[in-house]
Amino acid sequence: MATPVVVEMFLDVSCPWCHGGLETSRRVLDELAADPAVPPLALVWRFMRLHPMPREGGLPVAEYYASFSGGDPAGVEAARADVRQFARSVGVRVDESRYDFLHDPFTAHRLLAAVRDDGGDDQPSLWSLARAVFSANFVHGLDIADVAVLRGAVERSGLEVPRRTWELLADDDGHRAETLRDHDRALEAELDGVPRMLIGGRIVPTWVDPADVRRTLREAIAAAADAVPATSA
Repeated sequence: MATPVVVEMFLDVSCPWCHGGLETSRRVLDELAADPAVPPLALVWRFMRLHPMPREGGLPVAEYYASFSGGDPAGVEAARADVRQFARSVGVRVDESRYDFLHDPFTAHRLLAAVRDDGGDDQPSLWSLARAVFSANFVHGLDIADVAVLRGAVERSGLEVPRRTWELLADDDGHRAETLRDHDRALEAELDGVPRMLIGGRIVPTWVDPADVRRTLREAIAAAADAVPATSA
């Protein structure tokens, strides 16, 4: 019996490239799961912001874009256009009339990590929950740093997260240490950005063209599978 290949998927819900990268990852991983030539995969979700927030409490998106484009209005528009084009290319939406503020994603990351780590049968799919959180941010422009706002967005999406999870998040320290470990793991792996996958020590970007993601992911999985001996049935 083939030993599952571990695929670590790093996402940041404040990153528009991750908003699109989630869609690409879902499609490609579904394709691989349906391919009998591909070994079984064990997906591990990692939720983290790789770099510190530019300002405590967040800041306007236009100001954030200006911070890495030298304040040049043309640079800000170019950054917006890049996000707009990428989102359209993978079939997700960014509503720039609503998504106008960069909120600290840590509360949302605590939610996702808590659901991941709970293991209860009553927890929603992480694919669906992550999509709901990304949509709350990039489509509806909601404050994903506010637990009540986040809960409302999740429930309006048709998902039900158990009360125990929301009670955990009501405490600012609830699931904090466990969530920070995802960031520690990113540093340990020398991750160079998000969205990325990590397979057998190889970093695979997932914000690029889906054909490139498909090719590099297959290569990484094949190399990782070759490096691990099969287990006895």
